[in-house]
Amino acid sequence: MGGEGLLSERMYYARLYDLYGTLLTEKQRRAFELHDMEDLSLSEIAELLGVSRQGAHDLLQRGKERLSTTEKVLRIDAREAFWSEGVHSLKELLAEFAEELPGEFAARAESLLAGLEDGFRVPDSSGGGKDGRPCLIP
Repeated sequence: MGGEGLLSERMYYARLYDLYGTLLTEKQRRAFELHDMEDLSLSEIAELLGVSRQGAHDLLQRGKERLSTTEKVLRIDAREAFWSEGVHSLKELLAEFAEELPGEFAARAESLLAGLEDGFRVPDSSGGGKDGRPCLIP
């Protein structure tokens, strides 16, 4: 896999980790963080986690498989991308016809689009929901 493909894959798994990382076991989560976020080798991860190099590899692979499987079922990342693309297209359309639209309408539409854009962002791991768990919709 080329450099661009590897970067794209890492970004994809980083997004999935942000969405579903709490579904991984503690060791899978730690292996993922050490490998993808701290850029440690499998040997270094194995030493830190007290497992063999193969064990570190297996933890990493099982964690990524769980992230991918969860996304295939829930499709939150795909929906967020679709949502974001739709909001972006509406903003472009609004800008294209801004001079022809009443000023108050354009301002309110821009405000609504900004709210929609912010409303589907995934909160950080500190929560955001009423019970402290992550919440996609405010």
